[in-house]
Amino acid sequence: MRRYLSLTRASFQEWMAYRLGFFFTIIGNIVYLGVAYYLWSSIYEHSTVIRGMTFNETFIYVALGSAIFILLKTYADWIISHEIREGIIAIHLTKPLDFQLYSLFSSLGGILMNLAAISIPTILVLTLVFKVQIAPGPGLFLFPLSLFFAVLISFCFDYFIGISAFYTESTWGISITKDVIITVFSGALLPLQFFPDTIQKVLLMLPFQAIYHTPLMMITRPDQGWDVFGPMLVVQAFWILALFLLTRLYYNQAIKVLRISGG
Repeated sequence: MRRYLSLTRASFQEWMAYRLGFFFTIIGNIVYLGVAYYLWSSIYEHSTVIRGMTFNETFIYVALGSAIFILLKTYADWIISHEIREGIIAIHLTKPLDFQLYSLFSSLGGILMNLAAISIPTILVLTLVFKVQIAPGPGLFLFPLSLFFAVLISFCFDYFIGISAFYTESTWGISITKDVIITVFSGALLPLQFFPDTIQKVLLMLPFQAIYHTPLMMITRPDQGWDVFGPMLVVQAFWILALFLLTRLYYNQAIKVLRISGG
């Protein structure tokens, strides 16, 4: 385990070199928060509750959704695709490390950097500038665990697409399509409550909602009971196990057709 943790530490230090990029990301996110605030203020101008959500709940959901969207970007698909094209993948495969765990712990460094540089400042802006109020409740304690589960699920999707590069060498189009599907169907762009009831039921059966909708609902409505949050965590745990198994099987097949063309 110490070897994998060293990968996370090295990745975190590497991401720290891009301070200027993080600065502009924070500025862009603050601008987005201002736009979202006035947009949803106008939508709620003549209504107190829309689709069962108040303005405060919707704004928290949308605002934190933007920060979590950045946080959950593991870029494992882009990194693996690049390593295959350049032939660097051969070096990693000869190391006495599990390639899936190697990719996961390498991604955690960037995630921790995003958490410290973007997600936490966003929460501070929400509470100090926009004066949002988050109700106390068990959801606040379960939110970090749910967010960690979301990281693992998001990584599985990125890793799956990255492994596809063993067949295609480039995953640019597939990665873009994956990002669009997850953004729309997971509740990252718009709360699932705003979808028609029939579509909402379908989306809640898919694994995408476990990435954004579940942790966001825990911090948007943290005062709900354990009977609500417990099953949501169980669903996340189920998708983690299912997707990790699926990606394992996919890797075992894809590695057989790997061709090293760079180096």
